[in-house]
Amino acid sequence: MRKLIALLCMGVLVLGWQTAAAQPETPAVIGPTLNSILSRGVVNCGVSADFPGFGVVDPNSGLLNGFDVDFCRALAAALFGDATAVETIPLFSPTEGRAALQDGQIDVLLQMAVVSLADDAADMEFAPVIFYSGQSFLTRADSPVQDWPGLSSANICVVAGGSAEESLPAALDLRGLSAIISPLNNLSAAWDGLSNGRCDAISADLTSLTLLQQQADDSTAYGVWQRADQIYTREPFAPLLRAGDDQWANIVRWTILGLIQAEQLGISSETVTTLKRGKVPNPQDATQPFDEVDADYLNRVGWSVARVLDTSLGMGAQLGLATGFMQSVVAQVGHYGEIYARNLGSQSPLPIARTLNALATTGGLIYAPDWR
Repeated sequence: MRKLIALLCMGVLVLGWQTAAAQPETPAVIGPTLNSILSRGVVNCGVSADFPGFGVVDPNSGLLNGFDVDFCRALAAALFGDATAVETIPLFSPTEGRAALQDGQIDVLLQMAVVSLADDAADMEFAPVIFYSGQSFLTRADSPVQDWPGLSSANICVVAGGSAEESLPAALDLRGLSAIISPLNNLSAAWDGLSNGRCDAISADLTSLTLLQQQADDSTAYGVWQRADQIYTREPFAPLLRAGDDQWANIVRWTILGLIQAEQLGISSETVTTLKRGKVPNPQDATQPFDEVDADYLNRVGWSVARVLDTSLGMGAQLGLATGFMQSVVAQVGHYGEIYARNLGSQSPLPIARTLNALATTGGLIYAPDWR
């Protein structure tokens, strides 16, 4: 049945390209990645299998769940109208993930890859950033070390060879502070040092620190510094693609931007139905309502919402997708904020404050351009 659905979708997509062929920005043919996806009926995504919140195996279902997995589901909903049309490939190292991408085993790598010049120059390219992180601090709640001034003369434990060991000295110098930096073998050793009083603070990436805190017998006895001015490096994470397939890159790019734009516009899994084009009463026959005409629909929701959602006025056909493809995406997966809350935020067991990952309108770094 899935193969049949895939073939039908391929026909719809080809028709979409033919219909929009007069527009120069529309791809003339189905690219190699999309062709493979439609033929097999699922999107193959490489995701972390051991990173709580981002990609981890559910012990009850045996399925991979997490922030990264939901972006894979969003791509499936964009292509097939079915967020379950995915094959998640569990990965345990960045090297393994990049090899799987280059070998064609996966269509997109969703493994918290930090945007880097090296990957961009190695026949790969990045989609839009979906998560901003950086180096911060974990301290005991009863410690006087609760902000930058308290780090003066403190003993800060870091992972040897990690980003904190490289970046922390400059961050301290910038603030006129002098501290002892103690490189240890791994985060477990740093955690032991904080627990037994050897370390006044641990410095590592924000997500790892939050996971350490949550694993404590009493998580309230520790605190992760989460204010934007306490996060002293910027490490943007983005999906990674093979270079050279612009058509697939555009689909991934605008699906991600669509999730962000949906949050900006208030289009959620709960409101998407009311923001779609609806019916208006027929005064002659209450059982046969009229379809909402363009003018009435635009007057109700505005052009910004219509371009993202509407099956007539939407812009999906320019990607070769269903015109209002974001309807299925948001209805099944939610907008960016819903994905974050479910996996990393208020509805998750972590939770990680959005801070850098809040919308730009609320002080964060997350934003999408208007669809036009």
